[in-house]
Amino acid sequence: MQKISPTRPKAFLIDLDGTLYFKGEPCLGAVETVNYLRQEKYQLRFLTNTTAKTPKMLHAQMQALGFDIYENEIFNATYACLLYLRSQPEMSCHFMVDDAVKAFFKEIPTDDDAPDFVVLGDYGEGFDFHALNHSFRLLMNGAELIALQKNLYWFSSEGMFLDCGAFVTLLEAAANTTAKVMGKPSETFFRLALESLQRSPSEVIVVGDDITSDIVGAQTMKMRSILVKTGKFKPNQLENPVAEPTWVPKNVSELTQLF
Repeated sequence: MQKISPTRPKAFLIDLDGTLYFKGEPCLGAVETVNYLRQEKYQLRFLTNTTAKTPKMLHAQMQALGFDIYENEIFNATYACLLYLRSQPEMSCHFMVDDAVKAFFKEIPTDDDAPDFVVLGDYGEGFDFHALNHSFRLLMNGAELIALQKNLYWFSSEGMFLDCGAFVTLLEAAANTTAKVMGKPSETFFRLALESLQRSPSEVIVVGDDITSDIVGAQTMKMRSILVKTGKFKPNQLENPVAEPTWVPKNVSELTQLF
């Protein structure tokens, strides 16, 4: 591949799960690629729709995998939601999130009976009938639905699991409402990430394995994008793509040949 010079970017927004690591292990050449990009003085942000972990927890996980990244470079849907809620005056929330993540929202007033918002994220086995039905009733009584992200499934070393997007879709249908999505591919998420870099869309490239979140989000914000053939990637996604990636390398290690 020929290196790019006329439109050399200033920064990268890089997806984590499926792009830098998969099923608990680093992807081929991913650690070295991050080291190369840092050596070349690119600004970096690491994006994820994972909402069962705070940025601090994700930082510890990535360090354990051998990645040289900083906590303030990690931008997940949980953090984007906190920024959004801070902008909403005099409101309260009912949270359907893991206890560790709920503690991340400790500054936000909680109301489990008549909240302004129902905030739904990764909740694992907490997604039982009682919890879902309670949130459904709150939405029918006027609460607005906020989804930390809307991925339908995710991978672990144990196989595929339903993600919170499946339960968001359920509540949207039952309560005849539309969730405000904080994570990828929402414009809110990518706009906040760009603001953290203080860069324009033309200066930033999005890198990810999920065409429906990473590449759609990049296209919405008019950013160039790289779709890697790892993680969630499937070849048939390129037949009638929902968004057009700028480049489609085999894996993230080929970034060193492009830039």
